[in-house]
Amino acid sequence: MAYLLVKVKINSLVEGGTLRVLAVTPSYPRFQGDYHGRFIQDMYTRLSGYVDIQVLAPRSRSSQRTNGVLRFPYMPTQRLELIAERTMKDAPLSHISQLPLYMTSAYIHMSQIEADIVHAHWATPMGYLASINQTPYILTCHGSDCSLPLSNPLFRPFTRRALGKASKIVAVSEYVKQLAMKLGAPREKVTVNYLGVDTQKFTPPNNQLKLREAFDIPSGGTVIGSLGRLVRSKRVHDLLRAADMNREKLDAFIVIGGDGPEYHSLKEMAKRMELDNVYFTGFVEDPVSFHQMCDVYVLSSEREGLSTSLQEAMACGCTPVAVNGVGCPEVVSDGINGFLYDTGNVEELAKCILKASEQGFSGKARETIIEKFNLDVNALKYLEIYSEILEK
Repeated sequence: MAYLLVKVKINSLVEGGTLRVLAVTPSYPRFQGDYHGRFIQDMYTRLSGYVDIQVLAPRSRSSQRTNGVLRFPYMPTQRLELIAERTMKDAPLSHISQLPLYMTSAYIHMSQIEADIVHAHWATPMGYLASINQTPYILTCHGSDCSLPLSNPLFRPFTRRALGKASKIVAVSEYVKQLAMKLGAPREKVTVNYLGVDTQKFTPPNNQLKLREAFDIPSGGTVIGSLGRLVRSKRVHDLLRAADMNREKLDAFIVIGGDGPEYHSLKEMAKRMELDNVYFTGFVEDPVSFHQMCDVYVLSSEREGLSTSLQEAMACGCTPVAVNGVGCPEVVSDGINGFLYDTGNVEELAKCILKASEQGFSGKARETIIEKFNLDVNALKYLEIYSEILEK
């Protein structure tokens, strides 16, 4: 009911009666079942009943037409468009070389769409492009767009401009807020709003055995899962080393979901270590079923804003084992609803996995997500932010 009042307030502030939001993002699902930027799609699905939203996202080799999404081209033909096939932080030079054409096309399309507010995701490149547009904009920082400029000075001028010119900055975690302020974001402009997950969709399983059969996982034993893009910064190799340490102590199956440049090297590593209990699923079209078959979920990444996959796993009743940093302590309380370990400390990770398998926190993990990381509630908080910008 409160958000209906905000809608009325917004409409009273906008000429014509309906707020027009242009959402610009480098990451958005490219095809049915794509996990790439799905959390942004989920958010706008909930907001679309309150405001008029147009999504502007890059076209790419694998992208398909999607209702409500305008795909901007940046190469002569779609099959040549590669930059949106990966995240910017792990894209090869051959992809990054397309960036000038990508940014030019994005800006031209952005300038041609009439909107009351631009909602830009990631400080670079979309936040920077919004900063040279004339429409007031809100910037949502997701993590890498703030951590990367701190380690690579090349990105800092663009990121600082995006942060400095924004009407409002939303960080997806307190950790990201602190990074943004290190880059010069004015404290009074920055607020934290956890994106959250769909707790009606991500629920504990009704039949875990059937799910494990679907993934060819034997019955019995503990299932330990990890899901995400397989890149070096995810440190999935730490999970394999921890599995090696626990091979005589724990009857477990390690299920690694997702694809990426590290996929084959991780499979080779598991083979060299003779880890017969490790399964690689490749691309996961149904993350709900993946999480529901797991008892323990491991997040070993060294670079995250606040992992959506971690939240989804906890909503499904998985006991989380996560790094003690990069936003994870905001969702995982050590020894209360899961376990934390120091990034890169494989021995500590192995011990935490043992504790998680013996002392599960299924109920408390889900309870945390329902109370604090609920997408249905948190997505609509953006209406209040839109209203705040319109009143200025």
